[in-house]
Amino acid sequence: MLVFSLFSYIVFGIIFVAGMICLAYLPQLKGYVGERRIQKLLKSLGEDVKVYNDLYVPKKNGEMTQIDHVLLLPNGIFVIETKNYTGWIFGSENQRNWTQTIYKKKSRFYNPVMQNNTHIKALQNYLNMEVPMHSIIVFSNAATFKFNEPFQQAHVIQTKHLKRTIKQYTTQEISGEQLGKISQMLHALIPETKQQKKEIKKRHLEHVKEIAKPKPSKKSVSKVKVEPVIAGPVIVEPVSVTTDVTCPKCGNNLVVRNGKRGSFYGCQSFPKCRFTRDL
Repeated sequence: MLVFSLFSYIVFGIIFVAGMICLAYLPQLKGYVGERRIQKLLKSLGEDVKVYNDLYVPKKNGEMTQIDHVLLLPNGIFVIETKNYTGWIFGSENQRNWTQTIYKKKSRFYNPVMQNNTHIKALQNYLNMEVPMHSIIVFSNAATFKFNEPFQQAHVIQTKHLKRTIKQYTTQEISGEQLGKISQMLHALIPETKQQKKEIKKRHLEHVKEIAKPKPSKKSVSKVKVEPVIAGPVIVEPVSVTTDVTCPKCGNNLVVRNGKRGSFYGCQSFPKCRFTRDL
């Protein structure tokens, strides 16, 4: 009887730990499933359609930005940002932060139209040619939009309307020669191996960490003492740099912070959201 009771406690402990792990990684899993669904939809547009997923594009200032999906067609280049959010979505084109509401719980996240505009500018700079680019922000079908005004800079849609939105562009805007050149340049951004992909992400994160380093001031040191903020087991220093990476837990931007164990990602809405992730 004692052995059976001990075995039951062990099994319960394993189930509890597994459940907590699944709960912790649920937002990332939802995001992954959402992006895979978009990839499948884009591929279904036809064999001649060229789709590029998870691209790291160099920016004009030497940084890099990550784009979820780029679709290349004679009708233009479609830059797609996915947001696998549910609930009511509030926001406007020029509002820096949008709001997700699920029952009485409200969470803020960075304006995805502005976020995708940054992606488009980086892509324009990289390609260095005059071709039309269309911004599309895709939310989950479970999201309900509560927008008061129409958008001018982007299509903000649910997943089920993605194909229809792309197919409304019927005029050829890019020549065959340009399509070939653009395709080659976009292919050059795709790592050939998993190791190369890891190196690209590593360089991107190293650059972000470099920006996060505090710069020595030429002025005299202030006598005002700035105390660090304690976030659980991690001590977060006041120095931080906002990134365009979104928090999988609440949707706000992640920032790079310097802690006791080195630099790490932390949520911009701390202490309301205590999500952290290693760089």
